[in-house]
Amino acid sequence: MMPTLDGVTTIRVLQKITPDVKIIAMSGSNDNEEKIKAIECGVKDLLDKPFTANVLLKALHQLFNND
Repeated sequence: MMPTLDGVTTIRVLQKITPDVKIIAMSGSNDNEEKIKAIECGVKDLLDKPFTANVLLKALHQLFNND
């Protein structure tokens, strides 16, 4: 858990600052409602913790090569 803002609030703040920001979210929570909210906010990918370096690299590759 993040100390001040939850993940969805952080996503919204980042999008206000930079509307075209690309976000890959990650979660160790089983709260599907929060994951759905993140996806509805425009998150490009959501990684479940724990994940491997290869999974992260694949997500980054897809994020930056699908413009």
